[in-house]
Amino acid sequence: MRWVYALCQHASLTAFTILPATKTCKRYQAKHRGKQFTIIDTPGLADKKTLDENLEILGRIASELSKMGQEHVTGVIYFHSIQNIRLGAVDKANIRILKAICGEPFFPNVAFVTSRWDCIDFSNPEFKRQYDTINHHLELERRNLLPKGPRIFKFLNDGKSHKDVLDYFFADQANAAAPPPQLLFAQELKRYRFEKRPSRAVRKTEAGKQMEVELKKVGGQFSCCTIL
Repeated sequence: MRWVYALCQHASLTAFTILPATKTCKRYQAKHRGKQFTIIDTPGLADKKTLDENLEILGRIASELSKMGQEHVTGVIYFHSIQNIRLGAVDKANIRILKAICGEPFFPNVAFVTSRWDCIDFSNPEFKRQYDTINHHLELERRNLLPKGPRIFKFLNDGKSHKDVLDYFFADQANAAAPPPQLLFAQELKRYRFEKRPSRAVRKTEAGKQMEVELKKVGGQFSCCTIL
């Protein structure tokens, strides 16, 4: 992921892979403004066509959450390429699954990041204005889908913009009177005893149920989010 790569280049971050990159989560440790962040880059679901395959990916995310301690999840980052000029059916399906993973109380702790700005030639001022308008429309669509959050960021693949997201979470934690709420997904995994019956537990979660609904609509082609 380009955002994590930028973090590797410009921040104090060490990366390691749990298993082959295409099959599991990647975990990174980053120190930012004196605070240690554990960043989990979740596997994409774009190549998965069946419900069982997608539920297996959710199971891997569940396993990683259980390793880090679910109560310490600070936030979730959702990435959208600005080259996709609107939120299509698959993007909206992704966000509905994201909502099912997070639960409404957690929505303010989600960052929506538009990427690939550096892949567009902005030497023409009119072209730049057009993409700024597109970004504004994406923000309106995002607010309709997630009215109680999240904040939107631009990732420019430079030495600064990737830090804006960490600054957001850092400030949120510094100013918070209480820790962020647990992910709904994490709460449900505990309730359904994931450690005893992982497949059954994942299927019973709201995320598992939403995955089944969306798979019937769009036939796979999901993307990924990143968990801090």
